[in-house]
Amino acid sequence: MSHMKKVTLREFKHDSRYQRMAHDGHPVLVTHRGKPYFVALPPEKVGTFLGAARAGVPLTSRLLDSVLSEKEWDASR
Repeated sequence: MSHMKKVTLREFKHDSRYQRMAHDGHPVLVTHRGKPYFVALPPEKVGTFLGAARAGVPLTSRLLDSVLSEKEWDASR
């Protein structure tokens, strides 16, 4: 991160080029009143849908095996 682009908050908000830079993997240091405000970083790469199949385990119908039946649900209330 030694060659980070430095922009003001106003520039970051009004010029989407800096947002695209961050999205494409180039961190952008955003300042407010001359002081560091935040660093815009690229989003974390996610290979699964909402983390549902972490560790590469495929989703199967057995996922719903732990769901209570309607009768069990009513009995637990």
